[in-house]
Amino acid sequence: MNRFFLISRNDFRMIFRDPMLKALLFAPLLIIVSVIVFVPQLNNSFPAFQNYNYIVLMGAGVQAATMFGFITGFIFLEEKDEHVFMALKTMPVSGRFFVLTRMSLAILLASLYNWGLLHFGVLLDMSWWQEILLAIQFSFLAPLLALAVAVFASNKVEGLAQFKIYNLLITLPLIIYFLDFKALHVLAILPSYWTFRSIEMLESGGSFWMFHLIGWLVYWVLIFILVRRFEKKVF
Repeated sequence: MNRFFLISRNDFRMIFRDPMLKALLFAPLLIIVSVIVFVPQLNNSFPAFQNYNYIVLMGAGVQAATMFGFITGFIFLEEKDEHVFMALKTMPVSGRFFVLTRMSLAILLASLYNWGLLHFGVLLDMSWWQEILLAIQFSFLAPLLALAVAVFASNKVEGLAQFKIYNLLITLPLIIYFLDFKALHVLAILPSYWTFRSIEMLESGGSFWMFHLIGWLVYWVLIFILVRRFEKKVF
């Protein structure tokens, strides 16, 4: 537990010394406030807009989680630039412990923000336990994106370019709600597809559990693969 707090404290120190990362830390709050304030107004002004509330929820949940993925990914890249990983190799901490500790902090923060979005946004009727499950599953995007950047980007410039691509990819499954082409369900290879479909099932009364549990499996398989790649590359 002491190591967890030590790594977390160091991460927050790095975030608050960088104006961009510090702004991104609080950016999800703006997403939540925007949803709470503006979506009800749009619903009142344009009643037909209520049919798309669940899609707004999907997009907002993804963006709240990706903020923490961006922050964590850039911390990894900054440590890579400063050769911190070379020092970590000599410390009595395994690569897996170091990565999972940092990932757990990103998941915790992203889950809290997304729970706030799901609970206070009131865009979709769901139980408290569904709010928690969806908030946690959305939050898995944070470590997934952070690890992808840490593994495949050599520096911050590459990381920024790659992150834009990853952000586009995870929002791509939203297309299936605007274009009625069955071929688009090939996007099921993307983890966000399963979270989106879980929310869709809550809206339509379909099989929430089937899509949600498959989503957990897809997220964790991808995270496990990237953690292994990160260990081999860095440690």
